[in-house]
Amino acid sequence: MEEPKNTELYSKQDRIPVKRLVSKRDIGIEAFELENGHLMLEATFLDPYHLIRLNIHIDPVSKMITNAKSEFASHPHAACPVVALKAKQLVGLKIERGITRSVSQRIGGSEGCIHLRELALETINFAATTLIGFDEGFGLMSRDFNILDENEKFDISMHLLKNSCYVYKEKE
Repeated sequence: MEEPKNTELYSKQDRIPVKRLVSKRDIGIEAFELENGHLMLEATFLDPYHLIRLNIHIDPVSKMITNAKSEFASHPHAACPVVALKAKQLVGLKIERGITRSVSQRIGGSEGCIHLRELALETINFAATTLIGFDEGFGLMSRDFNILDENEKFDISMHLLKNSCYVYKEKE
């Protein structure tokens, strides 16, 4: 039996055009709890020209970055690895509002690297997510926190995420 042809499924402008992959960029981040209770994040930035690794340690109690290092394993210019040392300038930053500006000032701009800055910001955003609920005794990326009722999670995290997105928009 012949299947019916549904030509009405997509309008002409909605049809997926023929495409050819020309490039891809991946950012991967893994979070680990260390024996000393600190959070360690290992991140990679991979595209056809770069393989940048970033390792950050955070004290979950103070929310301070205690160690940071990067490596430019693959790069388009001989001078790129010089910027890897900039990651050390993340040490001492606190995971809190305003950190985006601080990271950009320390490792971005004409003295830094836009890709290292992007990787650091993504890693720090993930660290902030991992730390939600820690101060309330749930631990790092706690399953106990994650299985709470949506309203309970909201109440616990509102002070941290206020005005960060539509769900956490402050009510007027």
